[in-house]
Amino acid sequence: MDRRKTESSAKRQILTALIATVPTFTYGIQIGWLSPMGLLLKSNATPAQAPLSDSDISWMAAALPLAAICGIPFFSYASDRIGRKICVILVSLLSCISWTIKLTVIIPPALIAARVIAGLAAGGCFVVVPVYVKEISEDSLRGALGSLTMTVCKLGVIFVYAVGMAVSYRVNQAVYLAVACVHVIVFCFMPESPNYLLKVGKEKQAASTISWLRGLDKSHKTVTGELLKLKEEQRQFDEMANVTLISVVRDRTTFSALRMTLMLMAMQTLSGCFALMNYAADVFRRTGTEWSPNTLALFVGSLQLAGSFFTTVSIEKFGRKIPLACSSLVVSICMTTLATCFYLGTGVATWLPVTAVCVCILAYGAGLAPVPMVIMAEVFTFQVRARMAGASMAFSFFCSSMTVLFYTPIANQFGTYVVFYIFAAVTLYGVVYTIFFVPETKGKSLEEIQKYWKKTEPVFV
Repeated sequence: MDRRKTESSAKRQILTALIATVPTFTYGIQIGWLSPMGLLLKSNATPAQAPLSDSDISWMAAALPLAAICGIPFFSYASDRIGRKICVILVSLLSCISWTIKLTVIIPPALIAARVIAGLAAGGCFVVVPVYVKEISEDSLRGALGSLTMTVCKLGVIFVYAVGMAVSYRVNQAVYLAVACVHVIVFCFMPESPNYLLKVGKEKQAASTISWLRGLDKSHKTVTGELLKLKEEQRQFDEMANVTLISVVRDRTTFSALRMTLMLMAMQTLSGCFALMNYAADVFRRTGTEWSPNTLALFVGSLQLAGSFFTTVSIEKFGRKIPLACSSLVVSICMTTLATCFYLGTGVATWLPVTAVCVCILAYGAGLAPVPMVIMAEVFTFQVRARMAGASMAFSFFCSSMTVLFYTPIANQFGTYVVFYIFAAVTLYGVVYTIFFVPETKGKSLEEIQKYWKKTEPVFV
């Protein structure tokens, strides 16, 4: 009987998490959309009145990440005010508006506006969805379900390349619009986060939600135990002053957790993998390998998906530190190999840099990409979780923008090998930082995780 209840509990949590991560699938589509659709919109076969210019495409590319930075503070605030569930629905509603514009008004200003709206949704996507998934998951499933965010995102990228080019422009947009619309409807029937319900004083509803998610009676010790933990968090929070920048800095555990998540985001984005994926065609060209843009994008996305899927099925076995440290080490070795190949020039066998790129992207997908997102959702109390996640994601988007922005100027000025040696050094530092300064959070409650910072002296990073 207990085994059947456990299986039922896991199925409900997995189903709820999968439905909650649909916005990240849509975000993955938005990421990959511009490459195949950009080529079409610039061609003579464009569905627009006239082919779009390179400037139009550049503005469309820049609009999404810039708008995402603006969307993050809004959703960080809103998720604590109106709830996680409504914010997840709002993210999909913004996606619906974006796809509707792309479907009906195919002119540059409208398409740029659609990308801005998609960017606002992206900002909410990585603030609200990881928080919601964490808060509906029990400790034993938290890591696996948390890593779904990045896995589903990569699936969206592959979807837009594998399927997107098979049908017309308008059918493409209609399919993506349908995905977002269906999600809005379905998610209305999903439960609100029990953490948020308790935060706003709805203790009975919080107990009912935990009971449903775990497949247990409200009186079961597991349900009452989880509720007591949440109430203790709430009691401690009520004794604190209003959450401000000063209060965060003064609270040792919160500030230490924030400092660590910012460092993990820096490791993730400054590892160079984001730039490598954006400039993979250029890197392959320098090695003498010529792939079509769509083939290359599909291949790179598949490697990332494979890595992310591995993490999803294994993170509860290996924990957080081992995949993160191993991933950083492999990426560092690959970046060093690439840098050395570019430094030596034409005398290097073509297969070596190509292999290094492939292994690097696979390793990135298996650790550096998903694990920081999982840890970010685990180390904060639910009262500040959304705002701290927002700060971490804003920093991540900023670092990503700087990496892509300065890649070409530095490569042109000092040589491509210099850029990759810098990436190698960053990820090597990431290995050391992970080993010594990142707590293992696998299977631990928030109280157990925070003991790490309460019993050790703060580390300046």
